[in-house]
Amino acid sequence: MKILLLIICLGIITLMVLFLYTFYRLHQELNFHSPASQVDYPANLSFQTQFVTNADQQKIAYWYFPVTQPKAVVILIHGLSNPGGKTQSIGYAQFLHDAGYSTVALDLRSFGESDGQKITLGENEWKDVDIVFDAIKARSENKTLKVGYLGVSMGAATALINAGLTHKPDFVIASVPYASFDKLFYYQIQKAGFPPQIIFPFMQLAARIELGSNYAQFSPQTLIKDIHVPILFISATHDNSVNSHDAVDLFNAANDPKELWVADASHDVFHDQPEAFKAKVLEFLAKYLPSQNQ
Repeated sequence: MKILLLIICLGIITLMVLFLYTFYRLHQELNFHSPASQVDYPANLSFQTQFVTNADQQKIAYWYFPVTQPKAVVILIHGLSNPGGKTQSIGYAQFLHDAGYSTVALDLRSFGESDGQKITLGENEWKDVDIVFDAIKARSENKTLKVGYLGVSMGAATALINAGLTHKPDFVIASVPYASFDKLFYYQIQKAGFPPQIIFPFMQLAARIELGSNYAQFSPQTLIKDIHVPILFISATHDNSVNSHDAVDLFNAANDPKELWVADASHDVFHDQPEAFKAKVLEFLAKYLPSQNQ
């Protein structure tokens, strides 16, 4: 009997240690403010930081790069990186600007010049994108233009969540999105070399504490059926951060019109395949958003 009790006690202690470790890791990953990454700014992109206030009363910073007679407006949504923020979007802004598209780069909450000390993987960040969309669409030069999103990783998931909830954007380009928070957690546990069958339930419990009990409702997988605008999904065959099948699964579940590009690249497709990335994006935009200034 004593041995049995000892085994039970050791089992309970082991489970508690596993949960506390998992919760600590997730808490550390989400609770911080990421400073701006350092980049070289192209000479032809002049900008001034502007601010709007989101629905959670946080100040959200963004840069607006207008062009003369734009074909459309593309709002660029960065991923999770430390340092990171809107500075990660400069390369995308440059090639779209050169192609005749006005662009916007924003700092999601807890990044760069925006307020916040906690990242929620898109569960709340969609509101940051929403308020910037409204500010850009309200400008006189953009009232008749198509406005949509190009998001990367967490930014891609955030773009899809926003589109599913608000129905505001006219198009979405989702590069290496995760289908859901749970799928992201499960994949990253696997990649870290831990047994997901053991660790994943503790991660779900930790996520409920960090993100709230209804966090699963705010995921691309849940909301994809509610999006009825053109979507370009980009998957990376050598992705070690997000399961490459997630973009494919979302593509299969999405409404038409939709496109899928499976890139022979790592998680940073734009870095690995810059010319192919530019070509795919511009081809998609030209196909579904013919210039309104022709």
